Amino acid sequence: MHIELYDAREQSVRDSIQNVLSRVDDSLFQTSVKMEDDLRRLSEVFSHFPSILDQRSLGSEVQSMETLIDVLYRDGCDHTILLPTKVIVGRSFMVAKFNFFGFLLNVCNQHEALSEYGEELQKIWEYAIFSLLIEDVYQVIIERGPPYDPRIRRQAAVDLIHMWEFRFDRHVNDYAPTIVDLWRARKQIVPVFGTMIGTMELVNLSSLLPERWYRFVATHGDEEEMMQALEEFIFGLIYEDILYVREQMHEQNIASVDRERLETMLGRENHPQEVNSTDPREMYRFFQRRSRRLVHRRLAGTPGPRRTLEEILLAYLIEETLEGNR
Repeated sequence: MHIELYDAREQSVRDSIQNVLSRVDDSLFQTSVKMEDDLRRLSEVFSHFPSILDQRSLGSEVQSMETLIDVLYRDGCDHTILLPTKVIVGRSFMVAKFNFFGFLLNVCNQHEALSEYGEELQKIWEYAIFSLLIEDVYQVIIERGPPYDPRIRRQAAVDLIHMWEFRFDRHVNDYAPTIVDLWRARKQIVPVFGTMIGTMELVNLSSLLPERWYRFVATHGDEEEMMQALEEFIFGLIYEDILYVREQMHEQNIASVDRERLETMLGRENHPQEVNSTDPREMYRFFQRRSRRLVHRRLAGTPGPRRTLEEILLAYLIEETLEGNR
C-alpha cells in the first residue's frame, strides 16, 4: 500500500511555500527539498511492507491481526522488536513529517513573504504530533486491562492497528478528532489559577469542544478520578502539586494566587508548564509527565488519579460507540 505524503490541504500549503521559498532563499529551499526527499523515501519503504491487517506466513510462524492484538495485550507497544517493522517505519515517517512541517513553519516565521501560511502550517504541525500522541493514549488502554471491559480493550487494539496501517488518514476512526480537539482547546487556555478551583478554565475549555465533550462530563463529572485528572489537565500541574498549593493557601490564609506566587510555592523545578505554548511538543511532554506520575501513584499506593484525562475520555468514546452499535 502506498502512503501519500500529503493530503490536499497539506499539498496546497507545501506547494505555495516552496514556490515562494525558491525565489527568496535558495539555501533554505534546498534544505526543504532534501528533507522532503528523505520523507518520500520513508514513504516508499513503508509501502513495500505487507499489510499488517492480512494474514501472512513467516516460515513456521503465522502472523495476523489477531496475533498482533495478542502481542499488544501481552507486551504492549514499547517492545519494538516484537512489532511488525511496518509499524516502526510508519512512526518514523510521522516523526519525519512533523519535523518537515516544523521546519517550514520556522522558515515562514523568518520571511515576511511567507507569513500568510503560518497559521495553516501551525495546524498541520500540531496534527502531526497529536497523531503520534494519540497512539500513546490507545496504548495505555490496551495494556491496562481492568477496569476496562474486554470489548473496549479489543476495540482500542483494532483502532490502533488501523492507525498504524493507514497512518495519516484522518478518517481511520471516529474518536481521534475529539482527542485532538481537546489538546488544541487546551493550548488556547492560559490558566488563571486564582482560587485554584478551575471553574473559569473548564468553562472556557468546554466552549471550544463539541457535544461529545458535554456528554462525557455529564457522565463522569461526579467521579473523583476524572475531576482530579481534569484539574491536572486544566492547570498544567500534577495532582501532588495542586494539593500542595491548596494546602499552602489554607495554611497561609491566601484566597488567591497568581503565576508568580505559584512558582514561588512550588520552586523553580516544579513551576507550571506552559502547555499553551505554540510548540505542540509541549503537550506531548505534558502528557508524558502526567503518565509517569500516575504509574508512580499506582506502585506507591498514593492518592491521585490513576488515569489521564485523555485516557478516560478515549475509553468513554469507544464505549459510547460500542453501545450505539449494539
